[in-house]
Parts: sequence; C-alpha cells; structure tokens
Amino acid sequence: MIRGQIVKETGGRFFVKTDDGERMVCSARGKLKEKGELYVGDIVFVDDDGSPVIEKLAPRESMLVRPYVSNIDGIIIVLAVQPRPDFLLADKMIVGCVQQQLDAIVCVNKCDLDGSDELVAKVKTEYGAVADVVPVCAADGTGMQVVREMVKGRFFCLAGQSAVGKSSMINALCGGDRMAVGGLGKNLRGRHTTRHVEIIELGDGTKIADTCGFSRYEIPLVDPATLSGCYVDFDEYRNQCRFRGCTHTVEECCGVKEAVAEGKLPEERYQRYLALYDEMSRRWEKRYG
Repeated sequence: MIRGQIVKETGGRFFVKTDDGERMVCSARGKLKEKGELYVGDIVFVDDDGSPVIEKLAPRESMLVRPYVSNIDGIIIVLAVQPRPDFLLADKMIVGCVQQQLDAIVCVNKCDLDGSDELVAKVKTEYGAVADVVPVCAADGTGMQVVREMVKGRFFCLAGQSAVGKSSMINALCGGDRMAVGGLGKNLRGRHTTRHVEIIELGDGTKIADTCGFSRYEIPLVDPATLSGCYVDFDEYRNQCRFRGCTHTVEECCGVKEAVAEGKLPEERYQRYLALYDEMSRRWEKRYG
C-alpha cells in the first residue's frame, strides 16, 4: 500500500499527498468513513488498485477536535481587536497545547488598528508565561518574518475566530494570494472564507493547516482535577496551597487565589479558569450518561 498524508477533505473525498510527492484523491474504507476517524494531517495507507481507497490509519502523535487536525507540532492562535477577542477560546486552545505537549504561538493580527497596543499588552500579560506572543500585521508584513522563523520546518495549525485574518496571514507567509480573504460583516462578526481544513506547504518542510473560523474548541474529556496543571503560570504559586491537589476553586489558603488577589496573576484569566473548570466538571459528571 501507498503511504501518505491527508492534506484536505471535502465532500467525503480525501486529498492525500504521498511520500513520493504525488497527490491522490481517495475515498475511505467504510469503517473509517462511518466512524469519522479520518482527520486532515493523518498519516494513512492507500490501496491504489484502480480506485484509490484509504485502508489504514497510522497512530497519531497529536490530535485536535473541532477543528479536526492531527499530527501537528503546535498551534498559531490568532487574535485581533476586531472581531472582539474570545479569550476563553484562546485559553482552551492553550490548555490543549499543554495537554498534548504542543507549542503555542499567539499572534495579535491587525496591529495597525487603534486599540492594538492595548490588546498586545493584555495578551502578553495573560499569556506571556505560557506562549510566544507576536504582534503582526498580515496586510503590510509586520512580524510575519518572526512567525516564519518560529514555524520553519514544522507543522502548525492556524486557528481562531472568523475574520481575525488567518487567510491574510497564510498569504503573507506564502508571499502570494493563495487564500481568499473575507472581512467583518455589519454586525462586526466574521464571514467564513475558509470552508474546510487544508494543509498549505510553505517550503523548507514548513506546513500550515488553515482552519475555518470557529467559536468552539473542544478539550479532550479528562478529569477536571488535572486542569490546573495545564495552567503553567500557576506553578510558581501552587506550592503555597495548604491542601495537596488543590483545584484553586473553593479551597481555603490557596496560593493561586492569593496571587490573584495580590495582582500577581491576572484576575480575568483566573475567572476564565473557574468557568472552564465548571464546564469540564459538568462534562466529566455526564461521561457515562
């Protein structure tokens, strides 16, 4: 069988780039297709006996759910002044990175717009300890060379809300008009210009998975007690907690809560942690029902 990687999926057809550099349009064996087990980024084995069919899926090194992407090295999380940043969404993606030992880069795009300096400062305050933060402007190329160097020779997923400028960033990274560019609607919400997940190759072994704009990212179902371990910016203060295994929620004498009260940790990030802890607790309680 022929080994390759799924680089695009649309309408039940899978576009596979083989190890020899050829591109094939494949269907999938029934059991793989029915279970929805094939993601862009998957390494697969194809039987090309007349009509290419994906027969087997190789083990994944990493996996994202909503958006569905596998075998990445990290995530480029794109924020902008407009549309209004969804920091809880960014928190979830960074938690996913920590869980799967992926690198996280937070790009504040459209840094030429009013209010961007304040947003960059806020993002550095909240995420500087857990991710690389890079101000960029895809329209004029500001900061894009820094991003290129960070992702060179690796496979990253580009993710964020609609209209934050992901397609413009792809074009800036590629040096051409590879992707269609949308914008904000009248309600200042984004229009979807990317309709599917697709791997874009930039050369030098660099690959970017461009995802459609989304407002939901699903963290793998895990015990919520493990969530605080994904907030590495809490590490400095957790040894000051009285109780071993402190969740930093309702416990007294909590080093993390004291750090928040003293302004050593951002209050808003901690409040989002509590919201995410509650969300994960509800999912965990319903895992068998």
